Parts: sequence; C-alpha cells; structure tokens
Amino acid sequence: MDEDNLLETHPDLMDPDWRKHAQTDAWLGAKKDRKQLRKQQNRARRRPSRRWWGFAAFLLVLAVTTTAIVLAGRRPAHDAGPPDPTSVPDVAPVDLAHPYAHTPADVWPKGVDGITAPAPAAVGSFKAETVAEAYAKVKQAITAAHLDPAVLTGHDGKAYAALFAADDRDQIVPELAKKPEKNRGGFAAYVTEIADGYHLLDAGPRTFGTLTARAGAKPGELVVEAKYAVAYAFDHAHPKELLSPAEIVTFERLDETYVLRSGSSFAESSQGLWLENTSSAYSSVGCAAAKEGYLAPGYANPPAPVPTTGERDAPGYYDPKYPVPTLDGCPD
Repeated sequence: MDEDNLLETHPDLMDPDWRKHAQTDAWLGAKKDRKQLRKQQNRARRRPSRRWWGFAAFLLVLAVTTTAIVLAGRRPAHDAGPPDPTSVPDVAPVDLAHPYAHTPADVWPKGVDGITAPAPAAVGSFKAETVAEAYAKVKQAITAAHLDPAVLTGHDGKAYAALFAADDRDQIVPELAKKPEKNRGGFAAYVTEIADGYHLLDAGPRTFGTLTARAGAKPGELVVEAKYAVAYAFDHAHPKELLSPAEIVTFERLDETYVLRSGSSFAESSQGLWLENTSSAYSSVGCAAAKEGYLAPGYANPPAPVPTTGERDAPGYYDPKYPVPTLDGCPD
C-alpha cells in the first residue's frame, strides 16, 4: 500500500484532540526557539516608527516514515525565499554589503528608476510628447527632493525649489527654511534630510512606484499622480548586534499630486510645475529625529520590548497600490 495513504489514515492523525495538541506543541516550540535566538543576540529590539510588528508561527507536517511525524516551527529567515513585498521580518540577518536583503526593497531598482510610468500617450489636449516631458519633470522633482545628496546630507534645497513655477517657489522657499512642527509644514513636507550623525550606505536609496497623468480641472493643467516608496539603508558600526534589517533600512511612503500649468489661462509666474498635495508615512524610523523633521534609522530609538499585538505591518508602507498608512509607532 502507498506510504502516503498509510500516513493519511494513521490513527493519531485521524484524532482531532491529538492534532490540536500537536499544533499547540509546535507553536510553543517555535516561541521557545525565538526566545533563545533573542538571548543569543543579547540585546533588546528597538521599536521602529509607524509600523506594527507581529509574529506568525507556520506549521509544517512532514512525513518521514509511515510512523514518524515531524512538526516544525517558523522557517528561518535565511531560507525564507523571496521577500514579502508588504512586510519586513522580525528576525533576519543584517549584511551591510546587501542591506536590503529580507526587505521589500531587495528587488527595487536603485535611484528613481523604480518609479515607472506608462508609455506616453495624449491626455486631453496634451500631446504624448508633453506628457512624456511631464513625467520627466516629476521624476526630476522626486530625485531632487528625496534622492539627491545635496538635500539628503547637504540640507540644501535650492535646486529643488528651482524646479517649480515662480509663484509656487515663493511658497516653498520659506518652508524649506523652517523646522517642521507637528501637523504643520516645514522642509519635511517637501524634502528628505538625513539627521546629523547618521550615514547612508553606498547601496544608495531605492524606489518603487508609479506615475499616472490625467487632465486637470482647468484648461492648460496636466496632473501627474505619483505614488511611491523610497528605502534608505543606513550604516552601522556593529551590524552583528542587530536583529533585523528594519533597524538599518527606513522606508518613506508618499502620495503626491503634481500639476503642470501652461497657456494663456495662467500668468507667466504661475506657469510650470506645482506640488498640489502630498501625504507621507515612515516605517522603521528614528523617532527623536522624525519629530524634528529629519530621517534617522530605527536603531536610533532606545531599546524597547517587542510588541505582542500580533498585528502585521500595514502594507501601504511598502506597496503604493495601498493607501498611505496613518499608524504612528512614535510616542507623543
């Protein structure tokens, strides 16, 4: 008789009480293994901002012989296969040479190339060539705001502001000179600046997202919707002390609406690029720096125990097809 058939009709497997007991034992075993791993690391997890951590135990029932059954706990991150596009694991190796491993950004292109647009086509009264130019202009603005070292580490937003129409630029420049306040503007509403004392790795930021064009409400308005995420990998002096790449990889998720205005409907000073709306959220961010408007890695936070809520990350932190999350893991 086929060994698989023997296994399926084994008396223990047919007993629902036995199966419930076996699942409980496996879950407890996985929990024990995880505690031992944390003790070996000999440090407490640092709490990331704007993200919820959870742990799921996965059970595998493996038939070794007709009478032997092995119940396994959660598969180690080393063998986890492709990264989950909407999550970062609680525990995974950290390698500064490959900092995005085990994160959604592991498969994202470097720089602005991860933000894609459909083949340019006519939109309303705008020709395909004009739409292509609009996509290029928006990519230029995104690069200047979130990827250019002049802004990231040089804290110089002049080149960014220069991309916009004169009337919009008059509003942006004063904001770039301000420190952000809670629920108010300041430079963080427009650009990303790295907090002093922290350094990005040579791997550089990576992006993932889309651009979509449509006609605006007024004649001469071409709207480009940008939905994307940016990942930043930070250096760390002792990476072996870290439990997860979430401690060095910070994600910024943005939804932005750009408008290009042209034609006789607008004054000359209003013609050009405008940033109409923006919403953003961070994951695995240093909370103290974030309150000042700056970007710092998750390891900048004081040690904190792992939350036990069991909730998973909001997928919108990493995947632009989901709304920008509103959860904030930083204390007020």
